[in-house]
Amino acid sequence: MTKISVITAVCNGEKYIRETVESVLSQKGDFELEYIICDGQSTDRTLEILDEYKDSCKIISRKDGSPQDAINYGMELATGDIACWLNADDVFTPGALDMVVKAFEKYPGCRWLYGKSYIMDSKGKEIRKFVTLYKNLIGFFYSWNILLCENFINQPSTFWRLDLWNEVRDLDTEYKAAWDYELWLNMAQKSRPIHLRKYLSRFRRHKTSISENNFEKQFDEELAIARKHCNFIHYLIHSFNCWKIISIYKIIS
Repeated sequence: MTKISVITAVCNGEKYIRETVESVLSQKGDFELEYIICDGQSTDRTLEILDEYKDSCKIISRKDGSPQDAINYGMELATGDIACWLNADDVFTPGALDMVVKAFEKYPGCRWLYGKSYIMDSKGKEIRKFVTLYKNLIGFFYSWNILLCENFINQPSTFWRLDLWNEVRDLDTEYKAAWDYELWLNMAQKSRPIHLRKYLSRFRRHKTSISENNFEKQFDEELAIARKHCNFIHYLIHSFNCWKIISIYKIIS
């Protein structure tokens, strides 16, 4: 039976952590679930809430330097065939993990895949549907060249074989907002992903989220990361796309 490892890094996430955990533990299908939650020594009610789930997942509370550090630590402990991380304010859609496992079984040569994701607000209401549509369109067919020009991959809807993670090794703690983009580029150099055209997650934007508060930093980092891999044409297009997206986000924020 396929085993799938899910990592969640959390620190003072009492507002959304229950919803996140429930979305993982409620997944059904022909697979074994390993759920590892890495807590950064929360001082709110996070650990109290997590204690309710101690029989269903592995909870580790330790001092860490960043979300990347916590995720890297969790991945070191993971023993699954397939792995991913889910942020402490995001959720999986019902049946997501079953769809992922079946996709990997159908395409045994696939080493990683990405799916679609809804965007929701702090109350769980779907927002920014035009952004979702845009990302779905540009990522409909995977392209290395397009990925160098713009990050169209939805992090909470991305999964990989653990042996691929072990080849690329760890999220870079240098970055504050775009560490996932570097991972996609590093994995893409090893193996071409497939696009599982299913909604696998709901990504939350709220006042305290990294994506909401640091979106300019995020796109600056993405451009710097792309520059390590791309040519001058890619860089020019990526620069334009960063300006375009930042401008739009400023308007709608």
